[in-house]
Amino acid sequence: MRISIKFEKVTYLALREMTPYRRFISAITGGRTDRIPVMTFSNYCKELMASTKVTWPECQTDSKTMAQFQDGRFKVWGVDVLYSHNDLVSEATMLGAEIDIGTDIRHPSVKKHVLENTNPLEYDLPKNILLKGRNPTVEGSAKILVEKYEKYVPVLRAVTGPMTIAGHLWGVDKILMWSKQEEKKFEACLDICTDLCIEVIRNSIDSSGVDGFSMPDPTASGDLLDPKDFQNFLEPCYRRITKETKDTVSILHICGDTRGYMDRIPHSGFDAFSFEAPGTSVKEAVMGLGGRITLVGSVETIPVIMQGSTNHVYTQSLRDIVDGVDILAPACGTPPFTPNANIMAMVQASKFKI
Repeated sequence: MRISIKFEKVTYLALREMTPYRRFISAITGGRTDRIPVMTFSNYCKELMASTKVTWPECQTDSKTMAQFQDGRFKVWGVDVLYSHNDLVSEATMLGAEIDIGTDIRHPSVKKHVLENTNPLEYDLPKNILLKGRNPTVEGSAKILVEKYEKYVPVLRAVTGPMTIAGHLWGVDKILMWSKQEEKKFEACLDICTDLCIEVIRNSIDSSGVDGFSMPDPTASGDLLDPKDFQNFLEPCYRRITKETKDTVSILHICGDTRGYMDRIPHSGFDAFSFEAPGTSVKEAVMGLGGRITLVGSVETIPVIMQGSTNHVYTQSLRDIVDGVDILAPACGTPPFTPNANIMAMVQASKFKI
């Protein structure tokens, strides 16, 4: 495979081979690694479904099948991190939201904003919240994976971020309107969703023993939320989540253009930040974060991960490593028609000694 990249970065690597668990934990906390770890976010990929011999919708509705599918990240692709599940709507179901379960090529989605006519200033989380909605199924998947790998491969609980949950419950247009016209309501709905996130994460740490959590919060994108509102409203929510979920490693992912508040991301308390290219480039993220937080990213999903050749994926992965990512990953959710070989090309790139 021909490589035409000029290497400008010197990487100091640990000399002995690490387990995926140690490699990931060291990278996310700023330590030495034997190579760059690789991870993915969503993995609703038809080839991976076939490779793991799972069926639809059982990989969405049955804990054992869900775990078998998630296990494909490591067993088939060879990436270093496992996830509890894929979707962004499970938390909303815990508060009564009805969802469309999706298909093998389309993610689940919320059918109706269940709290759209509810004043968040007058709303409290229901009792026994952890037993509601999809949470028991998702938690069951996490527990199976933790028991199987026992600190050999890290298992992260995926928990949707407060801004995105609020959009599912009240509607994105409504919460954005509140952010400008009724700030108390905006703050209240974010606080409710933050409380929910904390409950889910604490339970997953205590009952399943997960090794950390990953929080995708796409509705917090700079394309929707201005930097001032991010700092005044979301940043305190993130700090509360990371403070109240014990000493566990954590990743924040936000889609789109995050350059406007990139300098504020390290104040969130998360160990790592995953950004989306091309809205934000690796070099822009490195400059904005200033080495204060582990950087995850950011191979473009559609033109490279799904549509690109394995050589294109390999070369772009090397470019991102050279530009400064600490953990290599697709820029966002992995598209459904992604070839297994393209994710495996990322893993191969991570083993190139720079």
